[in-house]
This record gives sequence, C-alpha cells and structure tokens, in this order.
Amino acid sequence: MKKYPFSNKAVKAMLAATIALSPVAATAPLWHSTSVHAEAIDSTSTAIDRIKLIYSHLNYEAGSDNYVIFNKAAEGLKGFTKQDWNDVLSAGVAAHINGRLPINVEANGVLRETVTAEDIAAKLAAFVYTSTGDTIAENYHLFQTSHEGIAFKAVMGSESLDTILEFLVESEKALWDLPADTIGRALLTNSIDSVTRQVRDNVVNSNDKFKQLNQDFRTNLGTDLEGLFEIQERINGKLKSKSILNDTELKSLRDAFILASLAAGDPDPEDQTNPGGGGSTPPLNPPAPGESNNIMLPEQAAEVVKEKNPSGRVEVITKIFAEKVDEIVGLITQEKDTVQVKLEKPAAGEAAKAQIPAGLFTKAALKNGKAVVEVSTDEASYKLPAAQIKIADLASKLGANEQDVQIVIAVNVVNEADVKDSVAKNKLKLASKVIEFTVTAEAGTKTEPVSKFSAYVERDITGEYDFDKENSAAVRLNPDGTISAIPTLFNGKTATVKSLTNSKYTIVENDKTFTDVKSGWAQEYIETLGAKYIIQGKATGEFEPGKHMTRAEFAVLLVRALGLPTEQYDKSFKDVLGIEWFAKKGELTAAVKYGVVQGKLDGTFAPNEKITRAQAAAMVERAMKVSFVEYDFSQLDKTKTLNDFKDAKQVGSWAKSGVEAVYQAGIVKGKGDGTFNPNGYTQRNEMAAILANFLVSAQLLDDTFSK
Repeated sequence: MKKYPFSNKAVKAMLAATIALSPVAATAPLWHSTSVHAEAIDSTSTAIDRIKLIYSHLNYEAGSDNYVIFNKAAEGLKGFTKQDWNDVLSAGVAAHINGRLPINVEANGVLRETVTAEDIAAKLAAFVYTSTGDTIAENYHLFQTSHEGIAFKAVMGSESLDTILEFLVESEKALWDLPADTIGRALLTNSIDSVTRQVRDNVVNSNDKFKQLNQDFRTNLGTDLEGLFEIQERINGKLKSKSILNDTELKSLRDAFILASLAAGDPDPEDQTNPGGGGSTPPLNPPAPGESNNIMLPEQAAEVVKEKNPSGRVEVITKIFAEKVDEIVGLITQEKDTVQVKLEKPAAGEAAKAQIPAGLFTKAALKNGKAVVEVSTDEASYKLPAAQIKIADLASKLGANEQDVQIVIAVNVVNEADVKDSVAKNKLKLASKVIEFTVTAEAGTKTEPVSKFSAYVERDITGEYDFDKENSAAVRLNPDGTISAIPTLFNGKTATVKSLTNSKYTIVENDKTFTDVKSGWAQEYIETLGAKYIIQGKATGEFEPGKHMTRAEFAVLLVRALGLPTEQYDKSFKDVLGIEWFAKKGELTAAVKYGVVQGKLDGTFAPNEKITRAQAAAMVERAMKVSFVEYDFSQLDKTKTLNDFKDAKQVGSWAKSGVEAVYQAGIVKGKGDGTFNPNGYTQRNEMAAILANFLVSAQLLDDTFSK
C-alpha cells in the first residue's frame, strides 16, 4: 500500500473532515442507534482502509445519482468568484485572515505572491468535493504542500491541519458514544444539529490541545472551530442560491454519507468502556420546563463600588474579580449557559454598570459557544452572547494585553428631559421607560465602544402593565432624532427586543390606521405592521393597498422588519445615485450587505420596477437565510413542492428554491386557480401579508392575526 508523508491519525481524521465539511455537516455518525448492523472494523486497520471502506459504500460509480451530484457541486464551486468566497467566509473573517497572510509563499520551488483567504477556501472546497476513496489521502497531502496550504499553516501553525482533523475525528467518536435515547430524542425533536454542536463543544472543552486550537482560530482567523461548520452551511447556501444544487440534491448528498458511514461502522469499536453511555461526553439534558438557564454569581465573586466618572456623575459599579472567572466559567454547562449579573440599583442621578474581566467572555465562549452574560436591573436586562466580544481585536485597538481588558456593560433608565425632543418629534406614546444599553472595552484610561454585533443581542424591557401585542412596538432612538423599528416579541409585561446595535430603546403604543384601509382581508396585516413602524404609508395618510409594490419598496421593508443597521451607499448599482429615498439613508446598502438584495446581472437594481411574486419569494428566502435570523427550517412542510402549482414550469431556475421555501413555510400561498403566478406583480396589501407571515414564522413578530 502506498505510504504518504503524514501520520495515520491525520489520515484517519481526514475521513471525519470529509464528512464534517461535506453536506453531511458532521452528523453522519449518528445512526448506531438504528437497527442496522454496522460492519465491524479491525482496530489494526489503517486509516486509509477506513476511508476506502466508507467510500466503497458511497455508490459513486459513474452515472449514479451521487456521482452526478458530486460533480455538479465540484463544477459549480469552480465558478465561484472571489466575492462568493468572501461571502462564504464572511467579510470579517476574510479580512482578518488576509491581514495575517504572508506576502510571498513558496511551494515546490515556485514563488507566488498574494495568496488570499478566498484562495484558501476555494482550494479546501475543491479538496472536499473532488476527492474519491482512491485519491483523498493524496489530495490532502497535495493541499498541505500547495501555496494555499502553506499560507494557511503560516497563519495557524505547521501542526494546525492535523490538529483540526484530530478534533473532527474525536467529535465523530463522541457522537458514536452517545446513548441511543439521546439520539432518538434529538431526531424526534429535529435537534440533531444542536446535539452535534454540543458534542463538539464538549470535545473542545475536554482537551487542552483543542482549547488552544479554538483560541488560535479566534486570534488568527477571526472565527472558531464552530465557524468551520457555519462556513460549510454558507457553501451549501451558495450552491443552492446559484441553482447549482437544490434542496433535494443537498439532502441526497447528506443521505449518501450517512448510509456509507453507517455501513462502515463505529470508528473506534474497541472503546467500549461505557458502551452507549457517552464516553467522556456529559449527558445532554435540556432544562425542565420552567427551569432557569441562569447561573448566579458565586459568593464573593464581585464587589459593588461607587466612583465618579470624568463628567462628575456617580456610577454604581458591580466589579467581578478576575480571580473568580474560572470558578464562574466552571458553572457553565451545555444546559446552563447564562451568567447572571444583577446590578445594584442606583440612586437618582446615578448610573449602574458591570465591569467584567475580558477573560470571562473568552473562556465562557470556549466552554459553550452559546454562552451569554446577562446584565439586569429592575427595568431591563441585556443578554450579551460571549462570542460577540472579540477580545483580541479590542485589545489591539486599545494597545493593551488581553488580560488587562475589562468589558463594561451599562443598563440605565434615561432621564425624560434628555429624550423629550425626540419623543415629541416622533409623537411617541411611551409604554415603558427609555433604557440605554452600552458596552465598552476599557484598559487603563483608554476606552473602545462596542456598538454593533453580528448576531441579535436580546434585551428585555419591563413595562408597568401588560403590553398590547398588536399595537406595541420597540423603537431605537437614534442620535439624529429619528427612530428605527426593531424586531420584538411581547409576553405580558416583558418585551424581548432583538437588535444588532446598542443605543436608547423604549416600548411605545402606536395604534396605526390608514384612511384607505377600513376593511378587507389584509387590514390586520397592514395595521399591525404600521403599528410596528415597518409600514409607514403615504404622506396623505393613505396606504394604497391595491397599488403594485416596487423592488425598492420591498427591500426597504425587509431592512426595517429585520432591524438592519443602515450603511452609507457604496455605489453598488449603476442605476442608483445614492440620493434616492431608498438609498440616501443607507437602507439599500444594508439590504445588499446582509444578502437580502442582489440586483440584476447587468449591474442594475431597477428600483422602480414592480416586484414580481417570484422576486419577492427570492428576497424573503434570502432574509430567511440571514445567519442571525436563525430561521428554523425544520418547520417547513416538505410535503409541499413546486410541482403543486400548475404553472411550476414558469418559475425561473433562479427563483425555484425561494418559491418552494416560502410556500413550504406558509408565507406565500398559491392562487385560487392552482397557480403560483411567479411573473405576476405583487400588490401592497399582498406584500404586507407576505412580510407579516415571514416575521411570524421567523419568530420576530407575535402572531396576532385571525386565521
């Protein structure tokens, strides 16, 4: 047998990488709880035998369905542009890596300049999608010795690739060790992805090498090990959005790996010290109904002091001791993931805040990727995901060591006099106090504000009375005196606000009506979205429900509905100057940045064109796929298909995925005559219903609509 210049363990781990980075998304080794008898593997078999064994069950012969799908994916990836790969990595990660890559890279005696993060991603994807059982080991070696592989190792270290693969194979073993009832429960509740994520977190936290690898990822790549799987999801999303693979083909690819891995059997059959009992993986039991996820601070973990800030205002500061960080992090589990910090109530004129060592965020995120630090008062609470605090970047901006950085979180009621003008200008009827949420990184006398996030940061605002779900809305008070709509759910006296930024927030009552909407099937949708400040209507007080909606109008509605931060227009389109109503405030650029809008092939946006039902469906599907929306695709009714419509063949290939997704989600229905009418224009009342249905299904709006 041919030998390759890398370890057997690395080759064995490569199998797990192929499975984990393929559309299987690291869930392949979950079927040992089924009645199928896995083929036993001799513990002395080489890793390459293991790889060949799995691939021997893939049914990859020329002409087979798997062969066709694999090749479609491989060919499609070749057509990805640099921007596509930038999207797959995310702009932040790509920029982070590119800032650390060497200028010149020599491989096999050839000097090459400017290897980019996008080049590395493309090379890795080609390795995953073009390898076979006969070539996968050699292809891995070729990647390691390529310009891209050498550049990657220059950033991450010479042993990084082998360590990544070791992590993946250890995760595979841990999944096989889970009890059958855990897997069964996960399958029944559609929570397999959550279980595999928890297992991977456990594997990281049980091994110092993997902990260090995860930290190296954060420092050098701007992401973490979990980010590998998110990148794969984005690759699948690109393959789908470019109509290279559809949902059925992606599922077929996933199922092929599942069946092949099942046939190959347990990768570590001799590890039977606790058969089916989980090995080193702790049980994954969710909290019982009504049980809190919160972790209270241990005794003597913090002190409360009063200090005057430079402006002379007295601040009541809850300071967490650095020496208590490890003890606090030790209380975090997969089930209990929220560290609760209750602020001391300030006197009139004082402010309250928490001062938390940066290490708590770093270590909490390593212990549980979903860990949250919640800072609360009687009026509000702020739930900050630990992973959203990028300590390395903040320390660099402050010119300080990471261990010297403190994260300061303030949650305070704003004096009425300070917001009087804004409240009056926008004619706001307050249903809660105005709360200001701020996050600042501090080191010595230097400070760095943290005001934008890559995921929704939830904050609860408490009212004196139960909120009216239909007519209540959360708004952000902007520095320029304007207000912005923010996605919010209401439960009694609690409003849970989901925002990507920090600022001043309040809950208002807004019983919105329009002079030309007095009745009709869409009245509830129109008035509810009007109450949420998503639909604004015309200056005349009309909504014009029967008028067709334009592409620009719907793009702006989606930006408002998702609470996207606006961005200065970047001249993305040839036919948009930037002074138009939909561009001058930055809403169009926000829609482009977050992937909701893509424009046309000729470089135009055609803002004033009437939007078709197919175009609307495509935009909504893109909104469903925005990462921080965390849309639950398991709720889609897969029994519904595009072929249910008489005019299915009229749906363009670019829109098929979107039309089917919104149909399966119940966001858009067909016409009474059994057609979808993809090329028909969408009226403003119809769009109100589509938008409201999307927000409800995405859990960004309470369902108050009559059915």
